[in-house]
Amino acid sequence: MTVTLSNPQDLPQVDVYHQVAVATGSRQVFVAGQVSWDADGATVGVGDLAAQVEQSYANVATALRHAGASTDDVVRLTVYAVDWTPDKMPALLDGLARAARRTGSTATPPATLIGVAALDVPEHLVEIEATAVVGQPASAPAAALPETRPESRPEFFATPGYGDRQLERMGYSQAVRIGDRVEISGQGGWDDDFVFPADLEDEIVRAFDNVERTLATAGATWADVVHVNSYHVPETPGFIGETHNRVMVEQMRARMDGRAPVWTETGVPALGAPGMRVEIRVTAIV
Repeated sequence: MTVTLSNPQDLPQVDVYHQVAVATGSRQVFVAGQVSWDADGATVGVGDLAAQVEQSYANVATALRHAGASTDDVVRLTVYAVDWTPDKMPALLDGLARAARRTGSTATPPATLIGVAALDVPEHLVEIEATAVVGQPASAPAAALPETRPESRPEFFATPGYGDRQLERMGYSQAVRIGDRVEISGQGGWDDDFVFPADLEDEIVRAFDNVERTLATAGATWADVVHVNSYHVPETPGFIGETHNRVMVEQMRARMDGRAPVWTETGVPALGAPGMRVEIRVTAIV
């Protein structure tokens, strides 16, 4: 089995997910955040959280299936819920149970629930993204598979300028590379003095520039990016906003050289610095 799930005895024993997943497969599958839409892009279950959870999770299962994976291969699940309050938990669990029956899933991977201010459109109440690890397909000849670097110890990097400052002041790095995989810290639209542009479009463009600078420290580029998470302070309540959406799409098209990574976009009430309106983090495979 590619993924082994466990609950250490010193951590809470939760029945709907596990605390730890150990993956031994050779292929990583990243699923963009899935919302409650059908194949035509129409929202399913408007105003019904349980129905939207069911459809969103079913869409995750569909995406995994097309990548040669299943929910049993998932190592991390992230659920974003709009205006989350604890009284919504029964509806969330009901939706997950309905999705499990619908897809035949028995998986309970490590999961994170995050309350957000908004999603891509006001009708969407929940979004679910997943990461899975699967073994080499039996039918694939070894020569057809991409070469991978041997596993190595993590290497950490600080982006010259603001990254050096954050490493000294706050004790964290901007990027880490393990073998062929690069993860970066969320990047905002700041300059090296942590000053943000007044114009939202300029702030988003600079955030993309900072992602590019940070990837370069670990030997990666935008062309290596497979997964994007973006966090936005909405322009209006309940809607991330046209400027956020337009500039994000323009920048990804301009920088990805025709490739389209998986992307999860979420609205949040605040970010790490006063006046900050966007933050972008990515995963790259080089």
